[in-house]
Amino acid sequence: MSSFVLIGLFDGVEPAAKAGHALRALPLAAENITSISGVPLPDGSVTWDPRPIRFSRYVVVFWFVGALAGLALALATYLLYPLITAGKAIISVPPTLIITYEVAMLFALLATLILGAREMGLLRFRARKVHEPRIHDGKIAVCAVVEPGEQEIRARRAMKTAGALEIRVEEGEL
Repeated sequence: MSSFVLIGLFDGVEPAAKAGHALRALPLAAENITSISGVPLPDGSVTWDPRPIRFSRYVVVFWFVGALAGLALALATYLLYPLITAGKAIISVPPTLIITYEVAMLFALLATLILGAREMGLLRFRARKVHEPRIHDGKIAVCAVVEPGEQEIRARRAMKTAGALEIRVEEGEL
């Protein structure tokens, strides 16, 4: 059975929050309910995302990978182009630390850009994301992934009771 997204459009935060609470009271998973707003809403006021945020952990991991790559680059450079002083090759620590730090920061920056774009949904090319252009006029959209049939009817009723201006169905993903 295929699912689709039910989108309810609301005038303010209070009716949208009522709809969010009513949808959570239905047997819908929390990750299948979300809100789209043109302005930031207080955390948990309408919906919340139960998935943990791992963004910073990945950036730290990429920083350490970059530090190892920078250290390897500096040491490989010293081995390929040795600086002979008093008959032996020397490895200078301050330039090695600078190169290590710069490459680590480059990896952290690239991880931030790529993971940030992924979190915002900018790197999804196949699945069509739902969109409501009227959110820029101050409206709030509450969206729920529902199965056709009884679940859809109960979700529509919950949104209508909460004060939805319009309810429509769209294929796509949250």
